[in-house]
Amino acid sequence: MEKNFYEKLNVDMAEDRGRQRGVFYNTLKTIGLLMATILLAELLRQVQDNTQNLILIYVVSVLIISRVTPGYSYGIVAAVVSTFAYDYFVTEPSRRFSITVGSPITLFVMLLATFITSTLTIQMKSQALLSREREHRAQLLYEINNKLLVARDVETVVRLANAYLILHLNRSVIFYTADPAVSKESSSLRLCGPQDQEIPFYSPEEQKRVHLIFRTGAESAVVSEQETERVRYVPIVFKDNVRGVIGIDCRARPLTPSNITFIHMLVGQVALAMELQSLSNEQNEILVAAEREKTRSALLRAISHDLRTPLTSVLGASSTILEQKDMPEEMREGLVRDIQENSQWLIRMVENILTVTRISGNTVALHKTLEAAEEVVAQAVDIVRKRFPDCSIHVRVPGELLVAPMDATLISQVLINLLENAVKNSPVGSLILMDVSKQGAYIRFDVSDLGRGIPDYLLENLFEAHSPTAEPVIDAIRGMGLGLSICRTIVEAHGGHIEGYNKEEGGAKFYFMLPLCQ
Repeated sequence: MEKNFYEKLNVDMAEDRGRQRGVFYNTLKTIGLLMATILLAELLRQVQDNTQNLILIYVVSVLIISRVTPGYSYGIVAAVVSTFAYDYFVTEPSRRFSITVGSPITLFVMLLATFITSTLTIQMKSQALLSREREHRAQLLYEINNKLLVARDVETVVRLANAYLILHLNRSVIFYTADPAVSKESSSLRLCGPQDQEIPFYSPEEQKRVHLIFRTGAESAVVSEQETERVRYVPIVFKDNVRGVIGIDCRARPLTPSNITFIHMLVGQVALAMELQSLSNEQNEILVAAEREKTRSALLRAISHDLRTPLTSVLGASSTILEQKDMPEEMREGLVRDIQENSQWLIRMVENILTVTRISGNTVALHKTLEAAEEVVAQAVDIVRKRFPDCSIHVRVPGELLVAPMDATLISQVLINLLENAVKNSPVGSLILMDVSKQGAYIRFDVSDLGRGIPDYLLENLFEAHSPTAEPVIDAIRGMGLGLSICRTIVEAHGGHIEGYNKEEGGAKFYFMLPLCQ
């Protein structure tokens, strides 16, 4: 409190010094002009005999003094001094006062000229000041509007509104985005002075007023139109709904009409910005829901397609066993083994589908462990070689051990899917290259082939879901049961990136990158 006292004392002393300097400079200007007028009149009196015209010099001097000094006082003093100077220096007998009939008339004319000139000067200065104030306010509102339009959230809108209100009004401001009776964290307070000053906003009486404004709506704006109030509240209303309430500290001095005009213009822009934020949030929710539905549909299409082949194989093998009672034991064991293999594959696929679904919905975190890239690649290549005995896969791994945090099952399934796509779209027995390398802080996995490449109509949306009625896509094989769009989901859930393109020498190349263990 002592610090606040001395700060206020210093401000008051600075204002007093400023006023004193203004009086001193205006007094000097008045004295200087009067002395110059007297000297000029004396010189002209020596040159010409007609002294009656010299009064015009004194009148002009009074007009100039009234123009260059504020208010009426300096002009009135100049008029009185000029009248007596004219009587003393010009009127015969000179060098002494001789009050004549013309002296009161001269004084009246000069006073009238002073009054008219001072009035016009004050009006001109007031108009100029008002014009500058309006221009400044317009520029400020234009700047606020530009910043509010690019605001990304309500918090930014609140912060901008508080900052500009303090800048323009030099008062403490509070911004309520919700009824304080409902939410205790709905206000944003910003003080223009020291932080330890008394804050009137959180008193029970003020909280009741804010609650009343939120409850009664736009008509409650009348409640805040009190000149004697400690806090002026202005509701932010859009389409008859109160979106917020701004409170302004009025303890030191009441708001001027100019301040109120600025506040209401700012509140209108803030209401529009908050409404745009609300519409943007609703639109984002709609887009997220649409994207979620799109992902769900893609997953269902992938499941329906990839489950068909193993289920058909299981149904055929079981039907054969039931229909042919006398089949050789070796054939029966082969069919049973095929049923077992397909059943196990279906179980793994369903588990991975459920995991990917949770990843897409952000409902569960990945169970990452430190895995050696070489082991994950070897596991995936072994599975593909068993499914496609005629394929030729060449693996290149670096000499150093590359370890990264990952869900080994999911990453292995991504590799299996990419390898099976390469086998499916390449001539029988052609070389499939699997390359593992270190690239900065990432492990890079490359799968390339010498096949027919990626169709042009798929290049732009390679990792997007495709309609079942479209042309057959390159990953429409049994694989792991998840399309390239789901592969991207798995890789991105690991913090990685996946790409695919056609090679100049022919064939396609897919690669994805995963962060290394730091």
